[in-house]
Amino acid sequence: MLTSFISDAERFVTSYAGYSFSPTLRQWKISRDNTLSLPWIDDFFEDSLKTNFLKVLIYYVETYSAGHANNLSDRFREFSRFIYTARGRLDLVSSNDLINYRSTLSREHEWYLGSIRGFLRKWVDLGYSGVDPNVIALLSEWRLKGNIKGRAIQTLCPKEGALSDFEFEALHQSIIDAFEIGQIDLEQFVLIQLFIATGRRPSQLADLKAKDFIEARASNGLREFLLNVPRRKQRSSHWRSSFKAFALISDLGLLVNKLLERNRFQLITLAGGASFIAANELPIFPSWPALNRLPSKNIDEFLPTEKFHRATADLSLNLKKVISSLSVVSERTGQPLHVFPTRLRRTLATRAAREGFGELVIAELLDHTDTQNARVYRENVPEHVDAINEAVARQLAPLAQAFAGVLVDREKDARRGDDLSSRVRCEKGNVGTCGHYGFCRALAPIACYTCRNFQPWLEGPHAEVLVGLISERERVLQVTKDKTMAAINDRTILAVTQVIQNCEERRRMSLVVCHG
Repeated sequence: MLTSFISDAERFVTSYAGYSFSPTLRQWKISRDNTLSLPWIDDFFEDSLKTNFLKVLIYYVETYSAGHANNLSDRFREFSRFIYTARGRLDLVSSNDLINYRSTLSREHEWYLGSIRGFLRKWVDLGYSGVDPNVIALLSEWRLKGNIKGRAIQTLCPKEGALSDFEFEALHQSIIDAFEIGQIDLEQFVLIQLFIATGRRPSQLADLKAKDFIEARASNGLREFLLNVPRRKQRSSHWRSSFKAFALISDLGLLVNKLLERNRFQLITLAGGASFIAANELPIFPSWPALNRLPSKNIDEFLPTEKFHRATADLSLNLKKVISSLSVVSERTGQPLHVFPTRLRRTLATRAAREGFGELVIAELLDHTDTQNARVYRENVPEHVDAINEAVARQLAPLAQAFAGVLVDREKDARRGDDLSSRVRCEKGNVGTCGHYGFCRALAPIACYTCRNFQPWLEGPHAEVLVGLISERERVLQVTKDKTMAAINDRTILAVTQVIQNCEERRRMSLVVCHG
């Protein structure tokens, strides 16, 4: 129900997300992530139009999600800016204004008018003045093109589209390596892995609470993990009123559990003891500064709210900063990867489409209510190259940077070079040394070439390893007719090729020094 607009500084309105504000102000905090900034209405509107516009905006703020209300405000601001530039302050929305504005919009931006159309219809339905009677009739006649969906996927955009297999594997391995050496902490690691594994929006991960993480034990002792992810973009749903379960692999589930234990300990330290209810209501990604500002006696009261959840933009920025610090290079552009949450969603859906899953499954993966956005992935499945042969590998290897170890001239130069058990062998002999002191279950030597602890020897039989990998790729493709299965070791092929190139360069430099 629309709250009556009262020009009284004491009058407060409560947004759909439960935030209260005075409508007489020009800054409306309507959710954790959204603040409407409205000084522009004083510049673009005559006084006669301001009040009615704000009444309609309040209706949307009270009735719909903060993101929807924020989008409507943005669209109407740009429309008003155009009218102000053309003829001065807006005192009445006319048909000519809309016709002129439409003429400035390109095909890909015509959907802007769709938002304005809905807003103006509601304006008239609520009985407020300020809209010319001919406007609604005009808008009803128009057939507006919707927002273009999936362009980055359709064009295989190397900066905004889905990550290639090489990019994805390089990113994943870099994140693991950075966590192992302490370059990123547990919370950052869990956040990035959840983005990759679930494809969920930042707002959904920001909404997570400890109680959304569920652990179950089977009769054989096997631990299973489930994450009840709050749904978003459901206009009729309130905050955390609808959930969709997502199964986590064991390794990720254990890491989330470890993060929750650390958070509980920090909460107990902060509050001088915390109840079971408080620990369950604690966000998985808390805003510790907000918790620190609150007296410990009030923590139980406020934890069930979204007050201590991190802002959505904060999680997105954290993801971008961490990945940027890793300097993972794209083999397609030769530049550091540009990664953001939506791109990881696109990657998850693209990989699912490539594996043959249908629109319904992809829509479920992306937490969509229909298949219209999932269709673009099925219609545009990028295929692997038919084969990674030696010539192609030589071109891609320097860009892919799949080799993460250190080339050594001889065994004695390697870390653990005096330990015979550290030798990495293949059918043709020893190819290098493993510099890792712990137990490793990886398959040598295939897994070694992409491991940062591997130290290949200058005179190792790396060319024979490469021939074997390429031959096996061709055999698997011939037997299975499955390009995905055949490509499973493609990144290793590039890593071995890079080692071979590094060896050639090392020998060449040695010759230059000798003859110099």
